[in-house]
Amino acid sequence: MSFQSMHTAVTGLLAHGERMNVIGNNLANVSTIGFKKTDALFCDLVSEYLAGTVNQMPSDAVTIGQKGLGVAVETIRTSFIQGGFELGQESTDLAIGGRGFFGVRDPEAGTYYYTRAGNFRFDVDGYLLNPHSLRLQGYEFDQDSGRIVDQVEDIQLPYVDEEINGETIRVVKSPPRATTSATLYTNLDYSAVSQFSDADNPFFAMALAWNGLDDPPLGGVSPNYTTSISIYDADGEAHTLTVYYDRVEDNALSNAGGGYSYWEFCAAIDPSEDGRSETVGTSAAGLLAMGTLTFNHDGMLVGESFYTLNSGAAGGVKELGSWVLADFDSEGFPLMDITFVGSGGAALDVQQVALDFGLGSSNAAWDAAGLSASNVGIDAARLANMDGREMNVYATTGYDTGSATLMAYQDGYASGYLTSLGVDSDGFLIGYFSNSESMKLYQVALYRFNSEDGLRREGNNLFAATEASGEAQDGVPGQGGRGEISEKTLESSNVDMAREFADLILTQRGFQCNTKVVTTADSLLNTVMQIKR
Repeated sequence: MSFQSMHTAVTGLLAHGERMNVIGNNLANVSTIGFKKTDALFCDLVSEYLAGTVNQMPSDAVTIGQKGLGVAVETIRTSFIQGGFELGQESTDLAIGGRGFFGVRDPEAGTYYYTRAGNFRFDVDGYLLNPHSLRLQGYEFDQDSGRIVDQVEDIQLPYVDEEINGETIRVVKSPPRATTSATLYTNLDYSAVSQFSDADNPFFAMALAWNGLDDPPLGGVSPNYTTSISIYDADGEAHTLTVYYDRVEDNALSNAGGGYSYWEFCAAIDPSEDGRSETVGTSAAGLLAMGTLTFNHDGMLVGESFYTLNSGAAGGVKELGSWVLADFDSEGFPLMDITFVGSGGAALDVQQVALDFGLGSSNAAWDAAGLSASNVGIDAARLANMDGREMNVYATTGYDTGSATLMAYQDGYASGYLTSLGVDSDGFLIGYFSNSESMKLYQVALYRFNSEDGLRREGNNLFAATEASGEAQDGVPGQGGRGEISEKTLESSNVDMAREFADLILTQRGFQCNTKVVTTADSLLNTVMQIKR
C-alpha cells in the first residue's frame, strides 16, 4: 500500500517540478521581445480497479472500485495572446498588431522560421536582418507597374556603387523623372498697358518680337508679367521654363467689345538649352509655344489658344504660318515638344510637356482644328478656342489687383539619395530621398498557420512549421486576418508576472503536499518493518 502511495506522490513531484520549470522559463523571459508564454496542463494517470468490489450496479462498481495512480503533465501549451507594445529605437523596429508572424530565412541553410520579435536592422549588404542574421521576407515593389511582385524574397535595399569625390560609395538612389506637365496659375492685372504691338498681328506681337539670338531675347522691352518654374529633362537636369504675358492692345482689334480682355503669352527656355534641329541658330531658338488667354468682364478665364512649331512647315520658323494648334494630353491640356541640350552637349530625346493655365478641353479638341496662328490677324473672332472647355476651381484670372503667380507646380524631379526609411501600417518599406520624393521599396510579408499551436519552438524567438501547424501562408498586412504593422515599436513578452507568481505559489504548495505524502508513506513503511521485530 505505502509503496503505491509513494509512487503516486512521486508523479506529483515530477509534474509540479515540470510546471515549476515552465513558470521559471516564463519569468526568465518576462523582458524577451515577442516572447509567448507557455502553460503546463496536468492530467490524471490511469486508475486501478479495486479487487473484490461487489455491487449490484456495474456502473457503480466502476465508480467505487477505482483508485488513481498519480498525475502527469498532459501538454505544455503556448499562449499566443498579443503582448503589449513598447517604443523602439529605429523605424525598422516593427510590431504586429493582431495575428501573424514575420518570416525570416537562414541564407546559408535556406531554412525558414517565423517570429513575433520585430527588432530588425540592415547589414552592410542592405539586407534587413534579425539579431541572428536571418533575413526578413517581403514582396518587392515594382516601380513601373506600381504593384508588389507576387513572390516573397529577402528584403534588400537596392544599393548601387557610385563614385563620389574619387571614392566608391554604396548608395540608394531615386531615379530622376522628366517633367510631363506644368501648372502655372497667375493673376494678370486688368489695368496693365500693352508693351508689344503689331498692327497686323496684335495677338502675337510679343512672339514676333522674340529673337533667340539676342540676349535677352525680347531685347530691352519687359512684358507686363513674367513667371518661371524649373522643369526637368530625362537625366534629371533642371531647366527654367519661363512664361511671358503681355496685354493685347484693345484699339488694335477689329472687334474688342463684349467686355472681353485678351493677353498673349510665350512659353520659352534658355535658347542655349534648346536642342530642336529646326530652331538651333535661328531667331526662334528657345521659343516653345505662343498663344492667347481670353477673360470675361468678371476676370474669369473663358478662352485659350495654344500654338506650337510645326516641324514639317515649309515656311520659316518665325513665320506665324509655321505655328499650329497644339495637341492635348490625356487630361485635356495642350502639349509642347521640348528637346533639351543635355549636360554632355548632345540633344536629348523629344520630351512632351503639358502646360496648364487652368482651362482644359474635355474632349481634347479645338473648335478650329488645323488653323495656324497666321489665320487670326486682328479679328478676335478668329481666335481658336478649346472645345468642351472645363475651368479648374483655381485658374489664371484677370482681376484689377496686380499681377502675381498664384500656383506653380510641375511633376518632374532630379535624382536623389536615400536619407531615411519608414514603414507604414500596411507594411510598406518607404524610402525618403534628398529630392523630397518618397518611394515604396518592399512590403513586409506576414504569415499565418492553420494551427499556431502546432508550431515548434526553435529558440532565439523563432518558431518552425510542422505537420501539426500546417504550411506557412504568406500574405500582406491587414488582409486574410493578418494584423497591421507599427513602425518604431516592439511587441513585449506576454508574460503576466502577477499570474505567474500566483501559479508559482500554487505549484510550490502542490510540490510540498506531495513531499508530505512521501514522508508519511515512508513513516508507515518503517512502522511495518518494526512489526516483525
